Amino acid sequence: MTKARWVRLVAGLFVLSLVVAACSNDDGGGTTDTTGGATGTTAETGSSGGGTTITIAGFAFDPDTITVSGPTEVTVTNDDSTTHTFTLDDGSVDQTVEPGATETVTVDVSASTGFHCNIHPQMTGQIEVS
Repeated sequence: MTKARWVRLVAGLFVLSLVVAACSNDDGGGTTDTTGGATGTTAETGSSGGGTTITIAGFAFDPDTITVSGPTEVTVTNDDSTTHTFTLDDGSVDQTVEPGATETVTVDVSASTGFHCNIHPQMTGQIEVS
């Protein structure tokens, strides 16, 4: 291989690596604290009948706090490779969410309450009522 071809090959690989790095730089829209752990995020729904989405990833709910007013549809997507649940602390909702699945439940609470995964108790979140 001639020196000119070698230089073109190396330059092409360098440019390709820059393109790949730029295309894969997705922070997921969350924030990170200085210790490298994800910080809490909050989603707020609209008026009665509004909806919100929660994603399960890395054994955590995102956002981990939602605000509702009246009955609210909550769509839960499990991006992990294991089964989780979306369970309200008051027991009014207990939905299993398989890996890669999306489930929609109606949350109808009159007071703030928590939610968690029955399988992984370290996974928790909060529902605030406005």
